[in-house]
Amino acid sequence: MDDLDARIVALLAGDGRMTHRELAQRTGLSRSAAGARLTRLLADEAVVVRGAVNPALLGQRELGYLALAVDGPVLPVARAAAERTDATLVSVTTGDRPVVVEVREPDAARFGAAVAELRALPGVRSVDTLVYAAVHRDVLGPVGPVTCEIDEIDLDLLRLLQADGRASYVALAQAVGLTPAAVRRRVQRLVAASAVRIGGLARRTRFAGQDVTGVAVRVAGSLAPVVTAVLELPDVLFLAATYGRADLLVTLADGRSQPAIDVLERIRALPGVRDVATWRHLAIVKESYDAVTLAPDGTAERSR
Repeated sequence: MDDLDARIVALLAGDGRMTHRELAQRTGLSRSAAGARLTRLLADEAVVVRGAVNPALLGQRELGYLALAVDGPVLPVARAAAERTDATLVSVTTGDRPVVVEVREPDAARFGAAVAELRALPGVRSVDTLVYAAVHRDVLGPVGPVTCEIDEIDLDLLRLLQADGRASYVALAQAVGLTPAAVRRRVQRLVAASAVRIGGLARRTRFAGQDVTGVAVRVAGSLAPVVTAVLELPDVLFLAATYGRADLLVTLADGRSQPAIDVLERIRALPGVRDVATWRHLAIVKESYDAVTLAPDGTAERSR
């Protein structure tokens, strides 16, 4: 993967439906060269483009980040955790809690059951839990409430976009029985209303130079100004306010625009920041936001 590929992946992360022409304009390539690179990246699954549906529409109301202390080899534990359909992220990291798992559940009772089940995995010594109070930026999905009414055609479109975020408007129109122009308006409305976000997800375990750092931040006083400041920093993939050993959980893409140490120093220098702990993601075992899909009746269903 060269610098131009990385640039295309970064652009798709912001807008998974960016056209060949738009990619060419933003990268300085010809339209055909940009299209050829995109086709190769998609065919190699170096990047996948999905429509990530708002967790509220999927019935996911309790979200959290679990760090597992492990006795013995950690990969078997990580692979077992990755089998869970409620796990959107499973990674092997540095530090004394070398397996991290993000789980998304319908309620507190199911969240508690997930923690207990992970704690019972062979080799797991303990589980440290951070519960998300509010997600301010997600790796792929939308944040905040859904601000439009959703009808049956919208649900059909959301299901189709979950499967293929770059499905053409013509293909989507044929599937739902509308004109391409009508489908385009609906998709744009769903995106604007935070019902879905369509983005490219890089397979970071495959890329040199695409290391990821996790950051736990303790704050004295109000979180709001710190959240605002962190959102303005470069390379912040994820930010959530949390309950537990940290007040904020941050994920940084190392070296995308500047070294992670520079971003970390800027976080440490923010007024109100009391403590910063970091860990490096060594291997992302699972990163999937389509394990929960919309069922035909508009409810959520889990699939492996």
